[in-house]
Amino acid sequence: MISELKNGTIYSVTFVKKDGSIRLMNSIKGTQKGVKGVGLKFDAEEKSLIPVYDIQLAKKDPENPDKCWRMVNVSTITEVCINKENYEVID
Repeated sequence: MISELKNGTIYSVTFVKKDGSIRLMNSIKGTQKGVKGVGLKFDAEEKSLIPVYDIQLAKKDPENPDKCWRMVNVSTITEVCINKENYEVID
């Protein structure tokens, strides 16, 4: 679902972090902020991860956009909100 969004779309994703806590993250699809053109050293898709840009973190630290990228494990996503429409993920 997230991979099918148009670039520039703002969305929220709720997921379970590695430590078991629930996280709600606001993100934007297709941003190039903080991207240096080097690429990842691993295949994120192979590990069921999606790179997301954390808008809340970017607002707290606008001087370091490269530090706002996070990886979300696709299998731990519980909900996605796009254009005020909530989509619950069901196993």
